[in-house]
Amino acid sequence: MMSRKMDPNLAIEIQHDIAEVGSSFECVITRSPVDGETNTKVVGQIRAVRISLRFYTEGRGDTDQKTVEEAELPVDQYGMAKGTIRLTVPIKGPISYDGPHIRVRWEIVAQTDIKFGIDQKSSAEVLVVPRGGLGTYDRPHPLSVRA
Repeated sequence: MMSRKMDPNLAIEIQHDIAEVGSSFECVITRSPVDGETNTKVVGQIRAVRISLRFYTEGRGDTDQKTVEEAELPVDQYGMAKGTIRLTVPIKGPISYDGPHIRVRWEIVAQTDIKFGIDQKSSAEVLVVPRGGLGTYDRPHPLSVRA
């Protein structure tokens, strides 16, 4: 299996990295190559930047992953892109969890679509909390008990 490398020209700026189920993450995606070359190559042309919100599980037993929302930013003739994207967490989505047997993690992934090439991606981990959890949660459930 080929591994994807990170796109050094792609940046994800998340307004808040904690969101309640049913609310959303707002982020600014920027791709700004510095070489000044036009994006007209047959092989290696940058076609778009795709953004997704997904969760995945880790730990004992089966693992799972699901993309819950996707968006796409077009690029200009130089392969540049910039846009504000809002990704909604489903009201029935799982919350971030870090237990002894399983972990549920959420991330925003921005992927550079490269024509006839291996796509490159950048990602940022985010925290999904229950309704009313803003201000209470600063890490995945379960919260440690403080004496």
